[in-house]
Amino acid sequence: MNKPIQVLLADDSPTILRMFTGLLAAAPDIRVVGTASDGKEAVSLAQSLRPDVVTLDVRMPRMDGIDATERIMAEAPSRILVISGAMDAELSFKALQAGALEVMPKPTPGKDGGLSNFGAQLINTIRTMAEIPLGPRKPLLGYPVPPPMLRSGRVNAFGLVAATGGPPALAMLLSLLPPSLPYPVFIAQHVSVGFTSGLRQWLSAASPLELELARTGLKPQPGHVYLPPDGHQMQVLLSGELLVEPVHGLLAAVGDALLTSLARAHGNRAGGAVLTGMGADGAVGLLSIRRAGGITFVQTPDSCVVPSMPETALRMGSSETTLSIEAMASAMRALSGALPAFAFQRI
Repeated sequence: MNKPIQVLLADDSPTILRMFTGLLAAAPDIRVVGTASDGKEAVSLAQSLRPDVVTLDVRMPRMDGIDATERIMAEAPSRILVISGAMDAELSFKALQAGALEVMPKPTPGKDGGLSNFGAQLINTIRTMAEIPLGPRKPLLGYPVPPPMLRSGRVNAFGLVAATGGPPALAMLLSLLPPSLPYPVFIAQHVSVGFTSGLRQWLSAASPLELELARTGLKPQPGHVYLPPDGHQMQVLLSGELLVEPVHGLLAAVGDALLTSLARAHGNRAGGAVLTGMGADGAVGLLSIRRAGGITFVQTPDSCVVPSMPETALRMGSSETTLSIEAMASAMRALSGALPAFAFQRI
């Protein structure tokens, strides 16, 4: 029998700690080895217990979840899952920047199946995180300039797909793009319901571009970045307008839907990239863009928190170009936007 996944729980609410302990007791392959009521205690227990996974709230006495994440990753590296209220979403993403792997919201009584659904999601998330190799975090910055073959090209729109480890990678990438970017950027980031607004605020603080929540019928503008609302996916129609629809299921391929729509709408003027993440989302959509003659990139697997999505895209032949986040930003800066309307008028 395999060794149970050892979990340390940290929250300043005794009720929450008892609740989480009870929910995890339903999983025979998961064992709660300790509980902490503040960030300092969490760091101390992480050092002595060396758990496989640590769950942290972001607001705790003596030391908050962000500082605790930094200390744990520096002194007793573990896979950190942030569990917080949606009102603390922006702080949760700061914890991701500090080294946490995922964020998920605390349960809301009577909503979406209540504790039953939350417990199942918590167990599945911990199991998934336990499979992620634990090693030193790779630096996001890499090569200062793109390869020569990437210095030219024209796109009407560019799509980015990411999951685990994606928010920090996206923040770095967007921070390196100019507000004068001559085409719109669309993001499909797997994130728990309730956290999209916090993600938008966090990315807005890092980027000079205008970040907007997408809505059906919106005409995308150059130099703008679009995120779908909570629980929705985004596609680009042949008219160039956006279509926003509800997503059904936690594992919906929102990245494939976005990139495939870009291939249909813009053909060889579409661009896309698959970044860090668990699973395979984005590979099929990126292949659609490549087959249409568009431009496709993949984040270098060795710079990813979780390389599964980029590796799947490479195996499928969705792209032959792997780039660090900094090199990808350089390549995207080198791309020209859509030709102006007068370029198609007859003289």
